[in-house]
Amino acid sequence: MSVEKDILYRLNKQNISVFTVNDIIDLTSYDNLRKSLERMTKAGIIRRLIRGVYEIPKYNKTFNTIAAPSIDEIAKALSRNFNWDIYPSGNYALNILGVSTQIPSKYIYISSGPNRKYEYEGNTIIFKHATLKETNSFSYITNIVIQALKELGKDNITDEIIKIIRQKFSSDEINLICKEAKKTTIWIYQNILRLKEVNVHE
Repeated sequence: MSVEKDILYRLNKQNISVFTVNDIIDLTSYDNLRKSLERMTKAGIIRRLIRGVYEIPKYNKTFNTIAAPSIDEIAKALSRNFNWDIYPSGNYALNILGVSTQIPSKYIYISSGPNRKYEYEGNTIIFKHATLKETNSFSYITNIVIQALKELGKDNITDEIIKIIRQKFSSDEINLICKEAKKTTIWIYQNILRLKEVNVHE
């Protein structure tokens, strides 16, 4: 197979549409990859989103146009590239959990890497450094819940908000979140325990 076919085969096999060179670095030499990516970009097979980040375009039949990549896909491609652990934070975490319906223009992630900021078509991706203890002590879902509650603040977590968050997870996931959250701040842990008590069918 040609390098271009190897690249597409690898990305499709791993179900990756937004990628960096590091996702395919083992396929051939860096110089060959760079030239192949240039050819594929010119041919419209892939497109460059921001420096070092590319995507395989997805066609939206409904609107007869190329679908925009999700900001989360771009963030995850960057995290793989730099080998960072990242978790949604701030209003973005609230949006993921359904607590906020407002689509953010700033997508904030806590990260095991340095503070970084990237711009993409009017959106800002912000990585905020956190210690390894903060990022590695919890699973992805527990981190999202913790970050959402931090954003709301101790005195702003209502029964309705707890119910909305509870609906996002299975019983097994709730048990995992409650188990892991023992290591976090007391007021956050106490509110997470409320997830076990709420009746989503009321």
